[in-house]
Amino acid sequence: MESDRPKHSNELKVTFESLFAEYSDVIYRFCLYKTSDKNIAHDLTQDTFMRLWKSMNTGAEIEKPKQYIYQIARNLVIDYYKKAKAVSLDSLEEDGFEARETSAGSEMLSELLLLRDSIDKLEQDYREVLYMRFVEDMGVEEIADTLGVSPNLVSVRINRGKKKLRELFT
Repeated sequence: MESDRPKHSNELKVTFESLFAEYSDVIYRFCLYKTSDKNIAHDLTQDTFMRLWKSMNTGAEIEKPKQYIYQIARNLVIDYYKKAKAVSLDSLEEDGFEARETSAGSEMLSELLLLRDSIDKLEQDYREVLYMRFVEDMGVEEIADTLGVSPNLVSVRINRGKKKLRELFT
């Protein structure tokens, strides 16, 4: 029985490395999108795969690894925002930060900020499917599998999310 352990351990390592290679960039972009901070996204990505490794190492059966990894990342992002304290513009100004506006690109920046604000106003369910569909270029079936919902529900959320986004952005 002892000779089975290294084989199992090696298979576990190979499986983990394969999952890391396949999903680490996607999870990093997901965390970056959610936090807008490269360092935090990197840390959350590391934590995601550390939790995956711990789960795999305890013998947990992971039937749908992509869905499982996304769920870990989503939970970590939620935990991050629960712990993080928001920095207000007033406190930044008190610390000496001055906002500058240049004429070149200020209109485009203004529209991008308006779009980002509109996206942030969407319900979580809509934001999530729109991100997966248009940023990660995932198909409806893949999104459904990742979120553990029906493809029909994903299609409905994408369409309603786009409609609400148009209403908010215009």
